[in-house]
Amino acid sequence: MSVGLKERLERLESVSGEKRRVREEIISDLRKRLERLVEPRRVTRVERACRPFADVVEGEAITTPHGPVFMREETYGSGYRHGGMLLDRVMEVPTDPVSVVCADETLLGLDFSDTLFIDTETTGLSGGTGTIAFMVGVGYFEGSRFVIRQFFLRDLSEEPALLWALADLACRFRFLSSFNGKRFDIPLLETRFILARMSDPLSGLPNYDLLYPSRRIWRGAFEDCRLATLESCVLDVSREDDVPSEMIPYLYFDYLRTGDGSRIDRVFYHNRMDILSLVTLAARIHELVDTPSMALKGRWFEAFALGRLFSQNRRMDDAIVCFHDALRSCREPEEWEILKSLSLALKREGKLNQAADVWREMIAFDETRELFPYEEVAKFYEHRAKDVTEALRWVGEAFDKVKTMSPVEREALRHRHERLQVKVKRKTCAVRDTGS
Repeated sequence: MSVGLKERLERLESVSGEKRRVREEIISDLRKRLERLVEPRRVTRVERACRPFADVVEGEAITTPHGPVFMREETYGSGYRHGGMLLDRVMEVPTDPVSVVCADETLLGLDFSDTLFIDTETTGLSGGTGTIAFMVGVGYFEGSRFVIRQFFLRDLSEEPALLWALADLACRFRFLSSFNGKRFDIPLLETRFILARMSDPLSGLPNYDLLYPSRRIWRGAFEDCRLATLESCVLDVSREDDVPSEMIPYLYFDYLRTGDGSRIDRVFYHNRMDILSLVTLAARIHELVDTPSMALKGRWFEAFALGRLFSQNRRMDDAIVCFHDALRSCREPEEWEILKSLSLALKREGKLNQAADVWREMIAFDETRELFPYEEVAKFYEHRAKDVTEALRWVGEAFDKVKTMSPVEREALRHRHERLQVKVKRKTCAVRDTGS
């Protein structure tokens, strides 16, 4: 028995040893694959006739503790206009409106002179551990000047130097501003800082992401709320010889393979335009909130959006003005929703007589669309005007005219009808008793 047991133990040790060996081989292979992903190496270039990068893009290689990285700097002085706005004007725009367009308390005290505007160009548009920001553009105010610095990876091995230069600059600012940066640019850079084992100063800065206030003002007004769309439709910016965002990764990989820098200048141009548009878009949003009358004539949707923003922030007087402005130039299909929002603002402000006028106007506009105005005007006559007979009449009108009520709405209306009938009978009896 002892011999058999010994043989069995030896076989078990042999099997377990083989399993350990296989597991170690698998782990070693996975480790090598991960290293190839997170530690990009120098790319072997294909030889072909090309224009050297240095002949195409002006700039300099700056020195960092992690080696050199290319930086291009451009300064925009007084009088420079991006689209329809002077950059000088941006510093005069109040920053208080951030509390209206954003619910982020960390942005209270926002100061554009202490804000770093940031935009990245990457090797992929979907993010992920293998995606690298090969260009990081930042813009900031220095007195009356606006400075844009663009850090660029001439080779993927320069990434630690780029991250160090970016961190060294970012630590001077208290706020960030981006466009969809909360979901893309900043998490991507945070990942790259972690993989490089470097401290990340960006993740601790409040990020004024302009995508969200832009959607609150212009959603549905244009084809989409992409920055390029807002440039042409809101900022009056026209780009020349720009490259589409989806083509940028291909241009960069072509540059890495060939060393041909002839098309990289278009990527620098695209990135600079994005940063300039960030600044002027922020200013435009704040102008609209600070002075709603600056909404352009015919842009009823801007006034309507501002009215809703003011309503949400309990600034009813401002909301009412905006809704009236929107009604003056809106298209007929949108008039109903604007009237509805206006009536609710008037009701919350205690201007019930005016609200009732709007509810009656809604019914005249489309008597079959919705229960809402009938219900509200019935409440007005019952509780404010103390005229239960008129309230009952409007409830009866609702039963006759509105055909799209849900079962819950119909039951609630039926209950209101019965209750008002009881009140009318009581009132009639009281009058009869008084007369006798």
